[in-house]
Amino acid sequence: MKLSRWKDGEGARWPRRSCLKAVAAAWLGAPSLAVQAQENRPNRNNIRLGIDARVYARFPLEEAVRRIKADGFESVLCCYEFADVRFDPAQPDWRAAEKIADCFQRHGVRIAAVFGYVNVLDPNPSRREAGEARLHTLLKNWKRLGCNNVSTETGTFNEKSPWLDSPKNYTEEGYQQCREAFRGLAQVAKDAGAVLSIEAYWRNCIDSIDRAERLLREIDSPGLRLVMDPCNYFRKDDLPKMKPMLEAMFRRLGNWIVVAHAKDVKAAAEGTDLPAAGRGVLDYPLYLRLLAQLGRPIDLIVEHLTLDDVARARDFVLGHLNAV
Repeated sequence: MKLSRWKDGEGARWPRRSCLKAVAAAWLGAPSLAVQAQENRPNRNNIRLGIDARVYARFPLEEAVRRIKADGFESVLCCYEFADVRFDPAQPDWRAAEKIADCFQRHGVRIAAVFGYVNVLDPNPSRREAGEARLHTLLKNWKRLGCNNVSTETGTFNEKSPWLDSPKNYTEEGYQQCREAFRGLAQVAKDAGAVLSIEAYWRNCIDSIDRAERLLREIDSPGLRLVMDPCNYFRKDDLPKMKPMLEAMFRRLGNWIVVAHAKDVKAAAEGTDLPAAGRGVLDYPLYLRLLAQLGRPIDLIVEHLTLDDVARARDFVLGHLNAV
């Protein structure tokens, strides 16, 4: 093709310099597009299957960790409570914490997240202050716990339960109060070299993709990240919109995800129920594909189940994961 002049489909002429720039851009762009396509290809090997260690809390520590390993899990969400040893952040026994962390390390089971679920918006001042103190203890002492990621909920102004909604949750005043609470906690996490990962839920103050993205952008701290639990975003009326909502979650929130949860969701008389994986309507093939496309290792924690349901839920998740 002669490059001194070139006509496009509309008959317009391009000068030789513009033609050269266009050709160069095309040649240079092709490899980058190929790299981008490679990066976006799902890699199921990046997903490490874990479980909520509370499922095994009835057992002594050594037996619990052996069972977790034998059941095929690589990681845990850890509450540090077992039949023979318990760590309470309100009255910290650091020898107990280190014993638990060492046991998991010795058996090759990664602690992917520390259980730090408290209601940071509790209208009861004494409970709210106790919850904040718990998070401070966990974040500042993460090295003794064997994990720098502390997971928590986003809070509600409901006086009776941290998992029930309140009209104030959905107001701008409520959001701003929530943001300021997490701004301070994110700074504590950053100063300690830790991460506070938040789990959104439609009954809590951070109730939607919009609010989760807004909070993370406005605080903009390496100390604040996200637990990806897609089931929590679906109100009953949202269930028919599952595919576009899942895609939006990962498109808008994917960069902040540090750990993910595996449970399920289904319609209920008053909103939704959140049973174990495989007992609801979550689109697991799409969820796991999007998770595998993040391009980095992610622990996927199976939760909301009992000990006798572990094998079924694990095999359900693995079956879909192996198909990615």
